Amino acid sequence: MLEVDLLQGDGWGREGRSGTVASNGHVRRLRRDGWVIGSGLTILASLGLAAYFALSIRGRAAGIEEALQAAVADSVRSAVLIGKMRTLEARRDSIAARVAIIQEIDARRYLWPRIMDEVAGALPEEAWLTRFAQVARAEEPARFEVEGMARDNSSLTRFWNGMEASPFVRNVRLISTENLAAGPGGATGGDLYYFVLQAEPEEPPPELLDFAAVRAGDAR
Repeated sequence: MLEVDLLQGDGWGREGRSGTVASNGHVRRLRRDGWVIGSGLTILASLGLAAYFALSIRGRAAGIEEALQAAVADSVRSAVLIGKMRTLEARRDSIAARVAIIQEIDARRYLWPRIMDEVAGALPEEAWLTRFAQVARAEEPARFEVEGMARDNSSLTRFWNGMEASPFVRNVRLISTENLAAGPGGATGGDLYYFVLQAEPEEPPPELLDFAAVRAGDAR
């Protein structure tokens, strides 16, 4: 007679199912451990990148700070140099202005003595001067005026022509003239002519000027 042990078969089935469940749990643990490991690696990588960027930014910030300090120092030096240059330019302009004034004074130093000498040389014996003055302002061209008396019209005419003939005088013009009686009673034979003339100095040609060489120790 054939006998079958059904209980033993049931036990075998339970062991098979238990092995399958254990295998599935092991797979789940591996998956969970892999996710944990991956997350940890990701966190570590993120921390490493953050540290790298932090160090890099800090290094760049330090470089920028040094560059900024160098730029500020350069700006300070440039400002000092610009200030010195402006000071030197102001001194140069001041010296140039003083030199121009000195040159103008020097150029006019012998102007009026020469003009007075030319006027005196053109004055005839029958006339005399009562006033000689500069009438132009400093910024205008030099202009002078002479007042005097003449015994007749011919004396005044000779004086006028003599001034015009001088290479140091130009633009001679008669401002006014008046016939004055020399004595009481209005005698015509003793009449005098009062006149006012104006003129301007003239720069003569170089060939008319007589230059003399002066050496140290020659002044006597």
